[in-house]
Amino acid sequence: MIASLEQPLPTDAARRPARLALRRSRPEVLRAPLGLCCAALGFFCFMPYPALAIGNSSALQIGNVLVLAMGAGALMTSWKGGPFWLFPLLVAPLCVSAAKVATTGQTGLDVCLKALVVWGLSAMTVLAAQLYARRYALHLMTGIAVATLVHVAVGALQLYSFRDGEFPLAGLYANPSFLSVQDNASIIARYVRRPFGVFPEPSAMSASLAPWVVFWFALTCGIVRLWQRPAAWQRVLFAAAAVGGLGLIIVSRSGHAAVTAAAVVAFTVIWFARARATGRSYAAVLSVFALFLPVLLYFAAVSVGDRLGGKSELGNSSWAERASSLKAGFDLVASSDTSTAVFGAGVGLMSPALQSTHGLDAVFSVLLTYVFETGLVGALVVAWVGCFLLRVWSRTRFDLAFAAIGIVWLVGITLTTSYEQLLPLWLTLGWLSVWPAVCKPNGAEDEQCLTRRDVVWLPRSRRPAARAAGGAGV
Repeated sequence: MIASLEQPLPTDAARRPARLALRRSRPEVLRAPLGLCCAALGFFCFMPYPALAIGNSSALQIGNVLVLAMGAGALMTSWKGGPFWLFPLLVAPLCVSAAKVATTGQTGLDVCLKALVVWGLSAMTVLAAQLYARRYALHLMTGIAVATLVHVAVGALQLYSFRDGEFPLAGLYANPSFLSVQDNASIIARYVRRPFGVFPEPSAMSASLAPWVVFWFALTCGIVRLWQRPAAWQRVLFAAAAVGGLGLIIVSRSGHAAVTAAAVVAFTVIWFARARATGRSYAAVLSVFALFLPVLLYFAAVSVGDRLGGKSELGNSSWAERASSLKAGFDLVASSDTSTAVFGAGVGLMSPALQSTHGLDAVFSVLLTYVFETGLVGALVVAWVGCFLLRVWSRTRFDLAFAAIGIVWLVGITLTTSYEQLLPLWLTLGWLSVWPAVCKPNGAEDEQCLTRRDVVWLPRSRRPAARAAGGAGV
């Protein structure tokens, strides 16, 4: 009998391991530099200074350059099943509003086009976060944590120098996109005396750092569990960034400290309820409840009382002034014509309108500025994004950490700051949109607990096991 030879030839057997080794080595070779780029992305997105000035009121940050370079990966990535549509959806009402200004002959078209570019470059950070957070979450978090510690160190230096009426490192704050720190350095050092790190003001610092401070506290308390296990030094780094960032927010007397402290207290109580009855746990509980929480609640209460009634020489800091700006912006849009109500006042044109009618610099809110400048179309997009985040929350099995971080972030973009140029605000939105791919859902110890619906959110390296187990569970 003549049988076919099923064994491979010696030459084929020699080539196949070489091919497999080549296929496995290429991703490993590319992963290290890309991981460093992601760490740099997280770091420089939290460093709005210094920046390359473009005109009198805009600038190109280092984070913008990295977002543009790394966001190009979206052109080589399949958008099927992913939330990458979030970026074009957010930009679409801005384009419609600019088109309305151009077609109706409304004044300020040049300002509108410049503002459209600024909004687009800033919002593109959402896309960059979605592209790389799934596989390089730890790299992004490491870069953000290092940047947070830099802000804490600079804030400590500012707090020390303010006692002598001096503002340190004033030459670093070169970015015309924000209120000039250099022009107001003497006022800040002598009268305001509120540290804010390498940010344009305390409110911008708090809105940028607070969601990540809450996230790191949840991670330290064991409420959040990552698909990628951080190393021991990374856990120490994240815990230090959480404590340092919270301290900087509190000593800056930002009103945002209240909601941040509330989330931290909630996570601390949950950790206490889950802690085991050991000597180590008893010492930790004693130090937390006897020292940490009383100090935290005291300074948070002081900051809230100061910000609700206080008024700063720089403006954009008193919550009473913020409320008046929100009301003025709403009245301006509500009393306008139909086209303005539907398509908005025009991108970048709300600030000049408020200056001429109410003497205010701007609407002190990123979210409401977006709505007022894009009208009903923008409001519908905001509602769409909100529904999407609620759906993501349901896929996390209603994770408390996701809800707390989302609320802290929402308060920041709605009531705390008006700078849409702050890249951390958009990076947080991108992080929340891919949360199930970064953090384990409630009750899921491994991929075997997931359903087929959850598999889309997982990193590719974990999908086969989840798909095999999830298929039987659906």
